[in-house]
Amino acid sequence: MRRTADELPAISEDLLYELQMLFRTADALRDDIQGDEPHSMPWATRMACIEAFVIHARVLHAFLWDKPRKGFPDDALAIDFFDDGVWEAIRNNVQDGALDGLRERAGIEIAHLSYRRTNRAETEREWKFDVIAGVIGNAMRLFLANVSRDLLCDGFEKRLRATWPGYLNHRIAMSFPPDCDTLPAIRVATQSLQDMSQIQSTGFEEMLPKDRP
Repeated sequence: MRRTADELPAISEDLLYELQMLFRTADALRDDIQGDEPHSMPWATRMACIEAFVIHARVLHAFLWDKPRKGFPDDALAIDFFDDGVWEAIRNNVQDGALDGLRERAGIEIAHLSYRRTNRAETEREWKFDVIAGVIGNAMRLFLANVSRDLLCDGFEKRLRATWPGYLNHRIAMSFPPDCDTLPAIRVATQSLQDMSQIQSTGFEEMLPKDRP
């Protein structure tokens, strides 16, 4: 551990906030697509939810997968909560391919007004937010299963379990999403979409490589 037993519970309160915002914005976006009143969320609110979701996902990706960097010595990392090498071994059990390119896209499409936005097709600007939330949730499930409770703020586990997808509370580890062949990956786009038909869902078969064995 790189940090003290006083620092870790304090930063875990902010970690919990990042997780709560990730899962709550995912819930709001999912409800706007599949809820009782689909596409009723005002456009500006929807865009704000997407942008907030992506920023929190980027923060949590860094927390879970980054190593210490000299230029950012105060960044909080999951490895801070474990002895050397322990967390790296644990997180190898997470299938994180769905997060490939997430942080680069977040920088281009949200955090920076980049000219690289202009070269991206509409389909390239869609975010499979339920899949992203699921990958991060599975990683946090492993984090929670292995971290010492003395290093977390009061009520961390209860408050997290009340926020993340219900399937993560099941005793048996589940791989939904991203490896679900029964429900679609829901996608939303970061650009302005006045035509709501452009917000769509993609089935599992459509996401698989066409030339797979």
